[in-house]
Amino acid sequence: MKIPRIIPPKTLVRLSRYDDSTPHWRKQMGREFRIGYYSPRDGSDCIWLVNKSGQYEQTIDRATLLMYFDIVRLSHETNLYGANRGSIGRRRERRTAVV
Repeated sequence: MKIPRIIPPKTLVRLSRYDDSTPHWRKQMGREFRIGYYSPRDGSDCIWLVNKSGQYEQTIDRATLLMYFDIVRLSHETNLYGANRGSIGRRRERRTAVV
Protein backbone atom coordinates (compact mmCIF):
# COMPACT_ATOMS: atom_id res chain seq x y z
CA MET A 1 0.00 0.00 0.00
CA LYS A 2 1.40 3.37 -0.99
CA ILE A 3 0.97 5.83 1.86
CA PRO A 4 0.21 9.38 0.71
CA ARG A 5 2.25 12.33 1.99
CA ILE A 6 -0.83 13.60 3.84
CA ILE A 7 -2.72 10.68 5.35
CA PRO A 8 -6.43 11.25 4.65
CA PRO A 9 -8.92 11.88 7.46
CA LYS A 10 -11.02 8.86 8.45
CA THR A 11 -8.10 6.48 7.77
CA LEU A 12 -8.22 3.63 10.28
CA VAL A 13 -4.98 2.91 12.16
CA ARG A 14 -4.02 0.39 14.85
CA LEU A 15 -1.39 0.85 17.54
CA SER A 16 1.05 -1.99 16.92
CA ARG A 17 4.36 -1.00 18.54
CA TYR A 18 5.77 0.81 21.55
CA ASP A 19 9.24 1.38 22.96
CA ASP A 20 11.04 3.01 25.90
CA SER A 21 9.88 6.46 24.76
CA THR A 22 6.21 5.39 24.69
CA PRO A 23 5.78 2.94 27.61
CA HIS A 24 2.22 4.17 28.30
CA TRP A 25 1.18 2.69 24.93
CA ARG A 26 2.03 -0.84 26.06
CA LYS A 27 -1.40 -1.37 27.63
CA GLN A 28 -3.09 0.15 24.57
CA MET A 29 -1.60 -2.22 21.99
CA GLY A 30 -4.15 -3.16 19.33
CA ARG A 31 -6.27 -0.07 19.95
CA GLU A 32 -7.75 1.44 16.79
CA PHE A 33 -8.18 5.10 15.92
CA ARG A 34 -9.30 7.10 12.92
CA ILE A 35 -7.36 10.05 11.63
CA GLY A 36 -9.28 13.26 12.33
CA TYR A 37 -9.69 16.28 10.12
CA TYR A 38 -6.64 18.53 9.97
CA SER A 39 -6.60 22.07 11.31
CA PRO A 40 -5.44 24.89 9.02
CA ARG A 41 -3.80 26.47 12.06
CA ASP A 42 -1.87 23.32 13.08
CA GLY A 43 -0.93 22.14 9.58
CA SER A 44 -0.86 18.73 7.98
CA ASP A 45 1.84 17.25 10.24
CA CYS A 46 -0.35 17.53 13.34
CA ILE A 47 -2.40 14.33 13.13
CA TRP A 48 -5.34 13.96 15.47
CA LEU A 49 -6.30 10.47 16.57
CA VAL A 50 -10.04 10.02 17.00
CA ASN A 51 -11.19 7.26 19.36
CA LYS A 52 -14.12 4.91 18.78
CA SER A 53 -16.46 7.36 20.54
CA GLY A 54 -15.64 10.03 17.96
CA GLN A 55 -13.59 12.17 20.35
CA TYR A 56 -10.35 13.79 19.26
CA GLU A 57 -8.07 12.19 21.81
CA GLN A 58 -4.40 12.84 21.08
CA THR A 59 -2.04 14.24 18.46
CA ILE A 60 1.03 12.81 16.81
CA ASP A 61 3.11 13.65 13.76
CA ARG A 62 3.40 11.60 10.56
CA ALA A 63 6.76 10.03 11.47
CA THR A 64 5.41 8.84 14.83
CA LEU A 65 2.25 7.51 13.23
CA LEU A 66 4.21 5.45 10.72
CA MET A 67 6.64 4.23 13.40
CA TYR A 68 4.06 2.95 15.91
CA PHE A 69 0.83 2.39 14.00
CA ASP A 70 -0.27 0.15 11.15
CA ILE A 71 -2.70 1.47 8.59
CA VAL A 72 -5.69 -0.85 8.62
CA ARG A 73 -7.80 0.93 6.00
CA LEU A 74 -6.75 3.95 3.97
CA SER A 75 -9.59 6.43 3.54
CA HIS A 76 -10.50 8.06 0.23
CA GLU A 77 -11.51 11.31 1.97
CA THR A 78 -10.26 14.32 0.00
CA ASN A 79 -11.53 17.08 2.29
CA LEU A 80 -8.53 17.40 4.62
CA TYR A 81 -10.01 20.11 6.84
CA GLY A 82 -13.58 18.85 7.06
CA ALA A 83 -15.06 22.01 5.55
CA ASN A 84 -18.84 21.63 5.31
CA ARG A 85 -18.62 18.18 6.89
CA GLY A 86 -20.12 16.95 10.13
CA SER A 87 -18.00 15.56 12.92
CA ILE A 88 -16.38 12.19 12.40
CA GLY A 89 -18.67 10.70 15.02
CA ARG A 90 -18.79 7.38 16.79
CA ARG A 91 -17.25 4.41 15.01
CA ARG A 92 -19.69 1.71 14.10
CA GLU A 93 -18.62 -1.73 15.22
CA ARG A 94 -18.36 -4.32 12.50
CA ARG A 95 -20.76 -7.17 12.89
CA THR A 96 -19.50 -10.66 12.40
CA ALA A 97 -21.75 -13.35 11.05
CA VAL A 98 -22.72 -16.03 13.54
CA VAL A 99 -22.72 -19.45 11.96
